[in-house]
Amino acid sequence: MGDAELAEPISGAEDRLHSEPEATKPPPRKRRRIVISCTECHRRKQKCDRKLPCTNCQSRNKESSCRYETGTPIAKTDSKQTPSSLSLSLSNGSNHDRPSDPLDTKSAAAADFGYSANAGSSSTLGILRKIENAAGAPLDGMPSEIPSEESYDMRERYKSLIRQLPAKTYVEKLIDIYFHDVNWQYFGIDEPLIRDLMNKWYNLPFNVLSSSGPLALDPMLRALPSLLFQMVACALLYLPHETEKTFESLKYTSNMTFDDLSVEYSEAGMAILTLLGKRQMSIITVLAGWCRASLLKFSGMVTEAWHQVGTSIRDAQGIGLHRDQADPQPTAEDSSEEVMEKMWRAQHHRMVWLILMGWDLHTGAVLGRPTSIDHRLINRSSPIDAIIPKTVKRVPLVPRTDDDPPTPLTRGIWSWQVMKALRDIQDLEKEGPFPKDFSKVEKIHAEILDVKARTPPPFRSENPDTRFDHLPECWWLPYARAQLPQLHAFNILALHRPYVFTRAASRNEALQASLEMLESQRQQFAALDTAQHRTYSLFFGTFDAVVMVASIYILFPREHPELLDQARQHFQWAVDRFEKMAERNHLARSALGVLQAIWIRFKKAVGHGFLTCHCSETARAETEAASRWLSSQSEAHASSAASSHRTSNATSATPVASSSSTQPTPRTELNTPVGSGGTGPSPTSVLSDNGTLLSPEWALPTDFDFSSIMPMYPMGDIAYNDLTGVLGASIGGSSAPPTASWAAESSPPRNIPTIEPTTTTTGLGMPGLHTMPISQEQFPWQFGGEFGTDTIWNVLNQFPS
Repeated sequence: MGDAELAEPISGAEDRLHSEPEATKPPPRKRRRIVISCTECHRRKQKCDRKLPCTNCQSRNKESSCRYETGTPIAKTDSKQTPSSLSLSLSNGSNHDRPSDPLDTKSAAAADFGYSANAGSSSTLGILRKIENAAGAPLDGMPSEIPSEESYDMRERYKSLIRQLPAKTYVEKLIDIYFHDVNWQYFGIDEPLIRDLMNKWYNLPFNVLSSSGPLALDPMLRALPSLLFQMVACALLYLPHETEKTFESLKYTSNMTFDDLSVEYSEAGMAILTLLGKRQMSIITVLAGWCRASLLKFSGMVTEAWHQVGTSIRDAQGIGLHRDQADPQPTAEDSSEEVMEKMWRAQHHRMVWLILMGWDLHTGAVLGRPTSIDHRLINRSSPIDAIIPKTVKRVPLVPRTDDDPPTPLTRGIWSWQVMKALRDIQDLEKEGPFPKDFSKVEKIHAEILDVKARTPPPFRSENPDTRFDHLPECWWLPYARAQLPQLHAFNILALHRPYVFTRAASRNEALQASLEMLESQRQQFAALDTAQHRTYSLFFGTFDAVVMVASIYILFPREHPELLDQARQHFQWAVDRFEKMAERNHLARSALGVLQAIWIRFKKAVGHGFLTCHCSETARAETEAASRWLSSQSEAHASSAASSHRTSNATSATPVASSSSTQPTPRTELNTPVGSGGTGPSPTSVLSDNGTLLSPEWALPTDFDFSSIMPMYPMGDIAYNDLTGVLGASIGGSSAPPTASWAAESSPPRNIPTIEPTTTTTGLGMPGLHTMPISQEQFPWQFGGEFGTDTIWNVLNQFPS
């Protein structure tokens, strides 16, 4: 049929139409089309692709406003969608395949091109989307918003991983332990949200995972097993002794421990995150990574924990957790329940970001490592201190009053207020030991004290408000009361740490803060049971404070005599705590050798101060018992070193008297100045009762440059530089093996100088540091590791022990 034949009937119809009388024509009326676009696209007169949320709303971060007046959207149906995935949508309780929290998920397109879905329409991806919408057709090469069906291997791998989860009854019991014993410490996981997701997970039809795979699941739900693995792993480390038999059946070998099982569960959780990748991440992905970092800290793997915190921060930024704009936003169309739920979800988002910022700051300050967040550029709303409901759909978000009991959220918000000072402290550290203006130091110090003075009454260590302590939901309050003073004290310690070797005022403040930390640690430890000895704060606070106290007294022994008894007692109490924690705390076990090496030098430097004790009878008895125990350990190691020396040389040798005898009686005070206004050991030897030489001469020269010593980061050294306390090398360079529990976890020395009997200088690169001839037999304990020549450990290795 030709074109003319086609045109004829059309023209004939037009003629008939125009030949009709004008009177029979109805009055012209405005054409009314059915609105098929979403309300936002219709308002903006944009072409809508009929997805939920549509592409335009996604590019403008308006997912929550994407609604349709005519019912279900009719976007092109994915031919690969299976009945199983449809049944999954119903089982999830979702509305039209919509995620349970759309702002917790981001499109796969952004992940394909590497752009953040939070960048809005100003990003390159947003511009491309506008061009695509204007053209009315997808651009070549643009990624699909709908993820393609995963491969058979991915489905099977996901199924094999989730099969490693314990049975539901065990999971629920372990999750209960986590929420009761672990979650209150940081309050990062929202219990109502997790309970709701767990109900959905355990109600999933079996054929969903078999036929459709994880990508058919809501993004929050598909990452849930990873979070459950991490929470279960943490709970296994906190098992009360009376409940251990309940979970014995989870072990599949006779010699397996709960620590081993915890590691396996955690690794399975990480394998799930790796399998899912970085597409369509949710807040559950962030929480799983953060919970993994907690587990690594509990297990003493501080280096790995620091890296994991950085990864979790990046994931959080990937879903917009650092921006208020990404919080769930109530709209006029939402019901009252939806509005309240979104407000509580936004509250949870803000709390998680607050925790990540706090961990970033505090971990960097403790380890001496850079932070992952530029805190000066963050302008994020803080969560509201409110009473936490059991269900978030029926209770509005109302700020807590002073008459309401505090919650773990209250503690978390206040902890951040305390830690914020670390931002300014880290900026100030860049100026080195001689800042341009010390008034900045004093200003930050005053701000720290002001924050401490404003501590909420339930958290005060002195005259606290205890009227809520008896409430079942506030059982954690006494423990938090012992923890918060440590944060204040650590801020002061971190502030003055770079100047302790060059400024007497900073030494005084750092010493006072360290003793305050140790007292808080002692009170906290006394309140905890054995299952909670893994708590990270029990270790870092004690270790950093003990090293600071001992270093100040070793290098400046004539300063602060009024605090010497208190310092000695806390040192020995710290050793006792580490001995008790060693079974469950790997860090405490590793640090015992370091404390032994420090103790020997501490006692030698201020030996005359150990003769008097103005403490109570109980404290004196504890001090003497710890001193006898420490002395017996040193004598055993000295005897072992002497025996090794005699065997290697096939000659008899007169052993040097132990430098840590229980009560040495000095005949000459240590009163020679050692540079920069401090005092140090005199060249005159200290004698025992029978005149035997207890230690050779040692003194820092008067022109020693204390500013050449780097600030102390004991926690960072033990985590990154393999700091250990080991039995010193004997003559000839051989190393006597450690024999007691002190060094059970110590590695061979890496950085211990071999000093011949006639050596007169150290040759360690420290300007002006020289010593008198020292026999290597008099170095029973040394510091080993990968630390540099400009560290306090290198200086202390020259002190006769």
